[in-house]
This record gives sequence, structure tokens and C-alpha cells, in this order.
Amino acid sequence: MFASARMTFGALPSVPPLVCHLHRNWKEASGKDLLPVIAVKLNDLVTALQHCYQLTTAGKFTEAVDKLEKVAQSVPLLQAEGKAELAEAQQLLGICREYLLGLKMETCRKGLPKNTLEEQKRSCEMAAYFTHCKLQPVHQILTLRTALNMFYKLKNYRTAASFARRLLELGPRPEVAQQARKILQACEKTPTDEHQLLYDEHNPFNICGISYKPIYRGKPEEKCPLCGASYLPEQKGKLCQVCGVAEIGKDVLGLRISPLQFQR
Repeated sequence: MFASARMTFGALPSVPPLVCHLHRNWKEASGKDLLPVIAVKLNDLVTALQHCYQLTTAGKFTEAVDKLEKVAQSVPLLQAEGKAELAEAQQLLGICREYLLGLKMETCRKGLPKNTLEEQKRSCEMAAYFTHCKLQPVHQILTLRTALNMFYKLKNYRTAASFARRLLELGPRPEVAQQARKILQACEKTPTDEHQLLYDEHNPFNICGISYKPIYRGKPEEKCPLCGASYLPEQKGKLCQVCGVAEIGKDVLGLRISPLQFQR
């Protein structure tokens, strides 16, 4: 952005080049009223988000996380002209938060050992939490398929049946729907869970962005003042691991990218 708002040009021979600052309102303003060129545009970030969707669909989570972080960290550098642009930018940041939290958690889960029963239970818990991240339906289907298969193998049939129903509600491809119905029928014959997990689908919760554990409604939590990610109280003061920008629990104004936010 610094480079985009400056221009270097030649003046006299044998004299070092001169630098001037570019302004976006040079036609109607002068002096102190001049405003610098904006290098980050909302439409560009929306386009970048669409590319992140494609990477997620392709299973390239590491690459998707890198690009999502860049999008999220670019939102504070926008200039929103009206309420519609401001709302769209805030929504964009919220989408990045959900995807970053989910993809980072899933990447962590895949790297966990799964040798003991406790390790398998923890892996299942994280897969279940992933299904509660607010993703696009096509990606939500992927999370539900993973959790469904894992819970079925763990013999937690009652919870697996719930994942199957949620999956079918999203209208997946015929072959995916057929497989989900088969598992659902098998689960309904034995509607019990063999193992107790730290997961209550009926009690709304947020996911801690560091420990990847649920924070159920009514329990104390800390928030990232920029992206709004949730954390357990003991994580206060640390750097937000979702957006990588703000201090967890810091009492600040938060995202300010429009003159409308400073009007009384």
C-alpha cells in the first residue's frame, strides 16, 4: 500500500529522482484535505475469497489458510464509502473468521495421533466442532461427511445419525445422499452412543481459537476485537490465532473503515 501511494519520477539530468504522493481526491481538494490513494479494494478481496472457496473444495487447506489470512488482514485497510460497503466488509471478515477457524482446526486434527481411544475421541470431537463453523453448503457437506464416518466408526450411532440428517438437509449429490441414508438406517437400529465426548449438539457454543474446545452459551469467554473469534478466558492477552492481528480480550474500538463509524 505504501508503494502504491507513491510515485518516483525523473527531474533534471544527473539529479536523484523525486518522490510524490498520489491522492485519490486531487481534483476537488488540496493541502490538508488531500487523501492518499487506496490500494485495497473490496471487490478484489471478494474475488480472492472466491479463490479461497475453490482451494477449500480442492482440499488445499494450507494454501487456503494463507490466502484467507491475507484477505482478513486486508479488511482493516479498506475505505468503505457507505453502509452497504461497510456491512459487506464486516461480513467478509466474519466469513474469513469462520473458514480460518475451521480449516486451522481441521489441519490440527489431521496431525493428531489416533492410536489410543482417548486420541480417537479427541479427533472425533474436533470433527464435530468443525461442522458448526458457518461455511458454504458445499463445504458444510464435507465437514458433515467426515464427522458422520468418524462417529459411526466410533460406534456413537445416535450422534452419527444427527450428522446424517443434517447432511441430507443440505441436498448433497445423489451418491452422497444414498450413502448417508444407509448409515442413518443402520444408526437408527441402535440409537445410542458408546463413548461420552465433550460435545453437546443441542447446546449452542463457540469454539476457542487456540484450544479448539467448546465454549457453551453462558460461559465466560474473551473475543478478538477485530475478527470476533472466541477464546477461553485463560487466553486473554495472547495474539488472536485466527486473524493474527489483534490481542485477545483487548478493550478497543475494533474495525473502523468508514467515516460513518465516527459520526455521532
